[in-house]
Amino acid sequence: MQSMARHLQVVALVLLVLLDAAAAGTTTASSSTVVAGMVFCDQCKDGARGLFDYPLYGARVAIQCGGGDSPLTVRECNTNWFGGFSVRMEGTPEMNRCTARVVQATGHCGAATPTAPRELTLAFRMLGLALYTVPPLLSQPLRAMDFCPAPPVALAPSSSSSPLAPPPVSPPLPPLWRRRPRRLPPIWTPTLPKPEPPVETTTTPPPPPPQGSACTFDKWAEIGLHGCNWKVVTPNTTVAMAFGPAAAQRYGSEMTLREALEGRGDMYRTLLREATAALLNAYYNAPAAGFLYPTTASVIDHMNGALLGSPERVLLEGARFRRANSGGGRITKIPCDLTPCT
Repeated sequence: MQSMARHLQVVALVLLVLLDAAAAGTTTASSSTVVAGMVFCDQCKDGARGLFDYPLYGARVAIQCGGGDSPLTVRECNTNWFGGFSVRMEGTPEMNRCTARVVQATGHCGAATPTAPRELTLAFRMLGLALYTVPPLLSQPLRAMDFCPAPPVALAPSSSSSPLAPPPVSPPLPPLWRRRPRRLPPIWTPTLPKPEPPVETTTTPPPPPPQGSACTFDKWAEIGLHGCNWKVVTPNTTVAMAFGPAAAQRYGSEMTLREALEGRGDMYRTLLREATAALLNAYYNAPAAGFLYPTTASVIDHMNGALLGSPERVLLEGARFRRANSGGGRITKIPCDLTPCT
């Protein structure tokens, strides 16, 4: 599966290179070199691309050569909406000893220091075109997100590093005729202790499950708009950053979550309004609190499925989001419990 995914990524990068060349008015007959790759936001800070990582838009990538403590930067470019980047250079220089790294990221994944550079690999060379690819580049936030799984706990090594000593060897028994006769022990009558009265033990009842909160879009606009109840995202976070490329194509790159809560009159604006309230409720609740969408990833997946589906799917997902925001939980009805901001 990893090999197939690698081949699909190379094919996608080749298509991206050809589209960029066509847009620039050039053909593959001219001698040129292209470096292509993708940048992801490593939300769990595990150093590898995982389920919760998403393509990072607007990240600044530098192509550097020379090695050492101060390599030479030959080209820089920004990633597109799908997290991809493509750098084209005239001629066919040797790029095997060059690297690519993220020098400036965006959003909460741009707060921490970017990861180490990755080496370039020659994918193919034909018709005067040399394509170099790079493994996925990762940019990390200051700390891992709350929904990430906990890392495994390493067992402490044993304090005793010396090998086990062999068991002692008992001396051989003397011959039977030299053994002394055994004396029987005296008869001993045990004294039974007096039974003690039973001790009453009280069992502590298990703690109650965490109380969840489900609030509609108007409650978030009225009580939580000042930001004291917002987690991870803010009212000024863009819809494109919160929901990804599909939402950016539908609603543009400038609309904020504050504006998304005011959507009315159109089924796609209604879907965005209810999905934004569901996303805020998922960030506000713990996974076991009983909210219908236990994680923010489930809200984003249903939102993208509706945007890429039929109009009937848009109406259905909007109704499901509205039911969850109105308190419809997995077990019982959930109240709205937002702290008024001062």
